[in-house]
Amino acid sequence: MAEWDPLGEPTEAAGSAPTAVDVMKHTALMGMEIHDDSLAIAGSSKKVGTQDLGRMFLDISRKLEKDPCWQAMPDQKADLSWHKPACTLDKWSHKDVKVELGTGVAYITLNRPAENNVLSDGVLAGLCDAIVLLHGRKDIRVAVFSGEGKMLSAGLDQKGDPYGFGIKPSADVQKTMKAEADEALKGGAFPDGKVQIGRMLQTKMWHAFAALPQFAICLANGSALGDGLGLVTCCDMTIALKGSFFGFPDTKLGMVNGNILPYVCAKTSAGVAKNMSAGIKLLSAEDALNKGIVNQVVESLADARTIVKEMCGELTKCGPRSVELAKELVLGVAGQQMNESMMFYTMAMASKAAASEEAKQSLEALAAQKPKPWEGVPVTPLH
Repeated sequence: MAEWDPLGEPTEAAGSAPTAVDVMKHTALMGMEIHDDSLAIAGSSKKVGTQDLGRMFLDISRKLEKDPCWQAMPDQKADLSWHKPACTLDKWSHKDVKVELGTGVAYITLNRPAENNVLSDGVLAGLCDAIVLLHGRKDIRVAVFSGEGKMLSAGLDQKGDPYGFGIKPSADVQKTMKAEADEALKGGAFPDGKVQIGRMLQTKMWHAFAALPQFAICLANGSALGDGLGLVTCCDMTIALKGSFFGFPDTKLGMVNGNILPYVCAKTSAGVAKNMSAGIKLLSAEDALNKGIVNQVVESLADARTIVKEMCGELTKCGPRSVELAKELVLGVAGQQMNESMMFYTMAMASKAAASEEAKQSLEALAAQKPKPWEGVPVTPLH
């Protein structure tokens, strides 16, 4: 029999533990002394049976084979294979979502004010198209999300399935998602045993939103409830109008919002997130500011647009790909414990930035005392 390595590739059939001889060959590395069928631990009067130790090694080996903590670094790049846009940003065709393009900036506005901008199928179709298309527009450096009327969004349309998602994937997408759907089913995502592709697409849409390459600003023209909070929490910065409210009414409908809560937790503490998710009361704009849900509170849309203009001026100074990489790094480390894998990841991302074209261009521009290439075309807001 080949020498057994507890951290190497498994060579034995599942269920067969290494023999006492195999175990004893490796005990010297652990500071143990061999005494017949038991092992004495150096510096201790305790002994461990070789059979028990062999079982422990086998269990550890199986665990490491199944879930090695060092196998892969975080990958926060969005999966865009789930959706094919029906139009382009330049030739926009949706009515329930408006798109305006300026120099380096895009405005995406929910346009169903009479229905408080509920996330109807039409609004979701426009949002999905805008999000996926923005991932391919490196020339756009700032994306501003807002709504027409008095509310940013009242959340999902309660007339249908409150957690439904009316965007139907194409036949090609359904085929590519079958394996993922099967994995989700086995992983317990669908306790009733019925795969719901729509709910999977919801999670992909919000992750693609949070991972946009642009600096995303939410101009909260009014309150945001339920899934409407996704616009607030997936953006990198939120400016809220005084008098706005934010929260989850889901528990009053006998449900819990699992799609948006991860992004709420990324912006605030677990205690605040629990309070919000329980639906006890809505947060005022000032409360949301104090708890980290929004970044600034202003009196009027004009004040909010002034801040957007200032941010565009600051972002003009920043390398667009560096901003994208910084966002990816934050998504990769948020909520993670600092361990060896995280250290390797942060070093790799820092090295990637240092070796980037923008880093090279910055050094050249500083040496020549010239503006950096990305500063040559200022991000120019439309409003």
